[in-house]
Amino acid sequence: MAADQFACTAAVVEETPDAVVVSNLGVASYVLAEVGDRERNFYLWGSRGSTTATGVGVAHGTDEQVTVLAGDGSLTMSLGVCSTVATADQSNLTVVCFDNGIYGTTGGQPTPSVDYAAAAEAQGLPATRVETDDEFAAAYADAVARDGPSLIECTVEPTDPEARPTFDFPHIPRRVRDSLTE
Repeated sequence: MAADQFACTAAVVEETPDAVVVSNLGVASYVLAEVGDRERNFYLWGSRGSTTATGVGVAHGTDEQVTVLAGDGSLTMSLGVCSTVATADQSNLTVVCFDNGIYGTTGGQPTPSVDYAAAAEAQGLPATRVETDDEFAAAYADAVARDGPSLIECTVEPTDPEARPTFDFPHIPRRVRDSLTE
């Protein structure tokens, strides 16, 4: 069984409508754009492996909720960042790893089989694994209510959304920054 990445992404936006949502290149950004473009959607391009670290930096600069939407391929490339998230201990940061089992943006090659929740826990970052839309919604609500960061590993089916966010690289971080300082 697998959750629907669109429904889970919509649950993030519905549960935390004022959150900055940092999404990795490719599928996570495409899904987020299709769910709805917002000033606080921080789409990253050419950045596989740096999404979670970017989320840590954004969370340091605001008291607002910051949610990272990383793919399994992206998190695999920087799995050690979970120790940084745990050490930084930012209560406004939640990391979501959508595990679809493939590098969706580069051609569908299989990703390594990694237990992301266990890897996060081993680095001191509380984590949970979910496989349905309802489990995700409950886990996300718990994560944003907790006093500290956490990771949610969510098994999803591969998808290739139609939507593509803007490729205006300078505009994206500026609009996020401006939305946080208004």
